[in-house]
Amino acid sequence: MRQRAFGKTLFVMLWAILTIWLGASSLHAQKSNAGKTRFPGEHTEEKLAPVRPDRQVSDLTHQVTAQLPPTKSSQQKIVWRNLIDQHLFGAMQRDAIPHAPLTNDYEFCRRLYLDLTGRIPTPAQLNAFVSNNAPDKRDKLIEELIASPAWVGHWGYWYGDLVRACANRIGNPTLKHFDAWLRQSFKADKPYDQLVSEMLTATAPNTNWMPDAAPSGFLTRWHITGATMYDDNYEDTADEIIVNAARLFLGVNYQCISCHGGKGFLEKVSLDLVSKKRRDFWAMAAFFGNTRIRVVPYQDRYTITDDGNGYDTKGWSQVRLQREGGDIQPTFILTGEKADPRKPLRPQFARMLTQHPQFARATVNLIWKQFFGLGLVDPVDAFDLARQDPKAQLPAPWTCQPTNTDLLDALARDFAAHRFSLKYLMRTISRSNAYQLSSRFDGDWKEGYTPYFARHFVRQLTAEQMHDAISQATLVFGNYKRRDWTYETPIASARFWTEAASPEDINSGEAKNFLRTFGQANREQFDRQPGGSILQAMMLMNSPFVTNRVLAENGSLVEQLVKSAKSNGELVEELYLATLSRHPLPQEKQLALSWLEKDRRQGAEDLHWSLLNKLDFVFNY
Repeated sequence: MRQRAFGKTLFVMLWAILTIWLGASSLHAQKSNAGKTRFPGEHTEEKLAPVRPDRQVSDLTHQVTAQLPPTKSSQQKIVWRNLIDQHLFGAMQRDAIPHAPLTNDYEFCRRLYLDLTGRIPTPAQLNAFVSNNAPDKRDKLIEELIASPAWVGHWGYWYGDLVRACANRIGNPTLKHFDAWLRQSFKADKPYDQLVSEMLTATAPNTNWMPDAAPSGFLTRWHITGATMYDDNYEDTADEIIVNAARLFLGVNYQCISCHGGKGFLEKVSLDLVSKKRRDFWAMAAFFGNTRIRVVPYQDRYTITDDGNGYDTKGWSQVRLQREGGDIQPTFILTGEKADPRKPLRPQFARMLTQHPQFARATVNLIWKQFFGLGLVDPVDAFDLARQDPKAQLPAPWTCQPTNTDLLDALARDFAAHRFSLKYLMRTISRSNAYQLSSRFDGDWKEGYTPYFARHFVRQLTAEQMHDAISQATLVFGNYKRRDWTYETPIASARFWTEAASPEDINSGEAKNFLRTFGQANREQFDRQPGGSILQAMMLMNSPFVTNRVLAENGSLVEQLVKSAKSNGELVEELYLATLSRHPLPQEKQLALSWLEKDRRQGAEDLHWSLLNKLDFVFNY
């Protein structure tokens, strides 16, 4: 049905999508395999230069924007609105770097909805924003979205991905309460240092079925069993907690030195880790030496207590090289501060971690990448702490790691000064004119402009965003039956995927197949898989998840429009606004009208299917 209606025009459009997707996938592969672009922690023999994914991001943006329909950018004069603008535009002004204009209202509205809520705007929401003449309407929309339940759902689900919370690892009851606790924390704008401290110091002495034990989901996720499921290997669990706490909350990957010292191994990977020894890592893990995470047999739950005997440096390990013995004292690796053995250890570790400047730096860098597509340090969990000072003398070929150290430090201080508020941080980012730049660039774009963020970089929608955008655009929602979770406001079924507690929370084979094709993390064995593929393009063209939603039935938008008194022209306009958040170009409208004039129903179905396959639907730009 779908392939019959279009001919050469649609073929060219779809081939452009396939070409860009394959190009993005190829760039990802080149970055992984090229001799000078290894991931942090991978040991290599050749000389490595510090590498950022600038080229990949820049090339993808150039390819996508070249295929986007022409549009008018905002003519509004760019002013420096906050510290982000002061640092970025200041650097561009200093170095004579040209930048893109501000994006127009249609593109800004769609971008902001996707970044803050993970969803696209409805035509009513889009029209209300565009028609509003208030000079502060962008700021007001930011406030509205940050205060919305959709913001809580999107970022709560994203954070569950970040810490890899899944029932297969922490049990259904723990996941239930951990997810509800996360979302309530985001809703209340709980200070992020407090949220992290609660996770690191959580206890569950009797059962983590109880809501009071909700934060324990983080620690139980990294529990490592011994010889059997119910035998506990405490030192290995402590090691796993430190590796992941440092990676997520400090942006530093200590995985390598958990098995061997840095000298002789990491000279080509991280200057900072070269001087670090396994005992430095053990001293960090020793903060969790008294912590005992135990599986309760056959009850799908854990207990967490602090009744252990300390970190045993002779302890048996099933995942790392055997330890060498000797006394160890809990010591924070970034400062050398030692724990007071007379006091509980985990609260001391949480204090040392959250009060260190690197905690705020890593956090703002992590959130920055979600909005800009590229971290100030990238990858976000690969900080080399020996390369943070632009004035430091570094051995060739190493250079200072952040692209704008002053901005990173200023943003981190501002974040800490405002109670580690994630809402404040996201508000600061999205209000900046640097974030509101167009992804389109007039003139000759040069690779050297990329670290200045002189244009907005495009990103492919995530699996969940793609799922929810298709549902929103077609008005055909899954109404998925969910597992028996308990929330403040019980949800009998889920319309959007981010209403789920985890990928396993919804049992829909069709939807899960679609999401996995687009790189959804399963949280247990692998993280999100970025990059495009021809299979994704084929899925959009042929999957029943898509094709069934554009039929004029089941209450779909197409059915509503076809049966309405709207003219064919109005129908076309409505489909474009609902799907692409823009009006059709004259030639696009003329072609669409020719299909509807032949068969209003068939033409509307085919038109909507084609819009879901266009680049400006697939990418956030």
